[in-house]
Amino acid sequence: MSDEGSEIKSLQLTDGEWFKELGGLAASIGTDGFHQSLLHLLGRCIQTDSGWIIRYSRVAPPDVLYTSNVPQRAVDIYNKKCLYIDPFSLYWKKFGRSGVLTLAQLTGTGQESDLYAKIFTAAANVTDEMGIIFSTVGHCCFGVFLEREKGFFTSADVRRAKLIFPALEGFHKSHLGQLFNNLRYTDSGKSSDLIIRPTLIRDRFGAEVYANESWALAQTADPSIYSMLETINGNADFQTVSTRDFLLRTESFDRNFLLAPGGRIFTLEPKSASPDAPVDYQAAAAIIQALTPRERGILSLILKGDNTGQIAQKLKISKGSVKNCKIRIYRKAEVTSERYLIKRLGQFFPPQ
Repeated sequence: MSDEGSEIKSLQLTDGEWFKELGGLAASIGTDGFHQSLLHLLGRCIQTDSGWIIRYSRVAPPDVLYTSNVPQRAVDIYNKKCLYIDPFSLYWKKFGRSGVLTLAQLTGTGQESDLYAKIFTAAANVTDEMGIIFSTVGHCCFGVFLEREKGFFTSADVRRAKLIFPALEGFHKSHLGQLFNNLRYTDSGKSSDLIIRPTLIRDRFGAEVYANESWALAQTADPSIYSMLETINGNADFQTVSTRDFLLRTESFDRNFLLAPGGRIFTLEPKSASPDAPVDYQAAAAIIQALTPRERGILSLILKGDNTGQIAQKLKISKGSVKNCKIRIYRKAEVTSERYLIKRLGQFFPPQ
C-alpha cells in the first residue's frame, strides 16, 4: 500500500522481514487483529492500493468485515448495489473452492461480472482486484481482497499469492478454530465480525453450542422459530424454512470444523411483510414433527416438485411405497390430495 506518496517496498519471500511479519501473523491467531495482520502481510508481498475482507456464504449476503484505504462511498455502493452481483461471491457459490483469483480473470464470465465491473470499479476507483479465498465453516469462506487503482495484477503477482497461500490458509484455519472454540466460554462479542446476524450453532447431536444475542432476541420475539427448527432435515446440506417473521436458513458443517464437527449453523433473515391472513406456524411445525424421517424426506421432494416416479428413483424405493407414504402424510396433515398438501405446507419451504 502507498504511504503519503512513498511506496512501501514489497517484501521478497527470502527477506528476513518476511519471516518476521509471518511470525507476527502467527502470534495474532485468535485475536481481533488477525485479519488486519493477514491483509497487511499480503499488501507487503504484492503491491496494492487498498484492501477488503469479506465473508461470503451460501445462506446469507456477503458481509464486509474490514477495509483499508477504501472510501466509505465505495463500501456503501457495494452494500447497496453489488451484494448479489459480486463475481467472487458467485464463483464461491458455484464452485466452493478456496484459492487465488483476479477480477480480470472473472470479467466476462457472465452478465453479473460485467455489471459489477461497471458499477463497482468506477465507484471504488480501481482497475483490478485480487481475491484470496480462505475456506471457513460449512460452505462459507473469507475473501481477502487487494485492489489496484492503475494497471492489473500480473501472472507473477498471482504466482506469488499462490506460493504463500498454503501457509496463510493454515494460519487462517487455526485462527477460526480458536475463535469459535472461544465462543463456548465467552459472550464478549470478540467474534462479532464473524457472526453478526442472528446465529445458532448446534452439534451433530442437535445440542446447542452457541447462540448470539441477536438470535436470542429474535427467538423471544418470534416463538415460531423454535418450532420450525425442529422441522429441519438433518441430512440436507442446505435448507430454508419460513417462520412468522424470518427466513430460517441452515447449512451443515463438515467433520473438520472444530467447534461443532458435523453440526449445523442456523441464521435468520427478516422477510417481507405478507398481506395474507396470519399463518399458524406452530400448527404446521407440529404436523411436520409428527412425520417420520422417511415421510419428511418424501415431503421435501414433493414440495420441490418431484413426482412419484422421481421420488422413488431418488430414494431407491418402489412407487407403491411412495404412494403409501404419501397417504400417511395426507392423513397427518389432514388433507386429501397433494395439491392441498402443497397449499398447506409449501409456504414454509421457500425455493432454495
